[in-house]
Amino acid sequence: MPETAPAADPGEWDAALATAFEILLGGQPTVAPSAAGYGVYYASDPLDEFLFPSPWATPEALSDREPRHLPDPDGEYPFSPWAWRFDLSESLFRFDADLLAGTGPWGDGGHKGPRPFDDAFVADLRTVSSVDEAGEVLVRGAELGPLLGRHGVELTSRESEKLNGWLTVLLRVATDGTLTGAMRAATFTERGCGHLVSMHDIRYASAAAEPWEERLSAVTHPALRDHLRMLCLTRERARSEGGFYCGTGYWPGPTDVLEEVGCSLVAGWGFGESQAASAVVRLPDKREVP
Repeated sequence: MPETAPAADPGEWDAALATAFEILLGGQPTVAPSAAGYGVYYASDPLDEFLFPSPWATPEALSDREPRHLPDPDGEYPFSPWAWRFDLSESLFRFDADLLAGTGPWGDGGHKGPRPFDDAFVADLRTVSSVDEAGEVLVRGAELGPLLGRHGVELTSRESEKLNGWLTVLLRVATDGTLTGAMRAATFTERGCGHLVSMHDIRYASAAAEPWEERLSAVTHPALRDHLRMLCLTRERARSEGGFYCGTGYWPGPTDVLEEVGCSLVAGWGFGESQAASAVVRLPDKREVP
């Protein structure tokens, strides 16, 4: 099979995607009520481990609603999240409770040393974020950006490196807010049929996990069918390449924090040994802070 599929008629391509998405969503059509909004988030343990310093984590970039590509730390590979554009203003940042309180490994007596910010920053952060029972806070980039600038907190300097593992990010993939748009992004089909992953691109390609191998046989577009099969591998097969599909069965990887801000899971994928995940969510009808 060629590395890229031949171009398809736009109407045929849209119809093929609609059929495939209904299969993945258990028969649910992607034409949702107009009042509903949908989004896609990406989260990764390795991303958090090596997050800072980040040249893109400036007050201006976090406040900017213009979607952007982020630097690719891994190099191109099938189903790379760095092919997406991200909306940093709607991305979520979660601060650990010990980090905020200056306890545990933080503070003058802890091995991490003083926090890269003071109590005034923490107080302001709490006013624009949601706080869970464990004392952790979750804030959007749109609110975090101005705070960084106002308090002179640098996430682009070497000092911020010690925050790695203590500040979690859930990157919001830029989409049009529809369920169809969210599914196109999450399945890496938004760039068209010329950018599908083929079985030739996966070294250990195999059949999809059941029941998806059988269900996806109804997708009549052969290249799209094989592309989606590689996103529905068994958890074991997906440890090295491809992904495994968990539907709405459970929040994949570190995306469960989205439930705290009122999102409901529509479709989820895990990658590797569950270290990375993407989630299509229905956004809360009336979003609370953040």
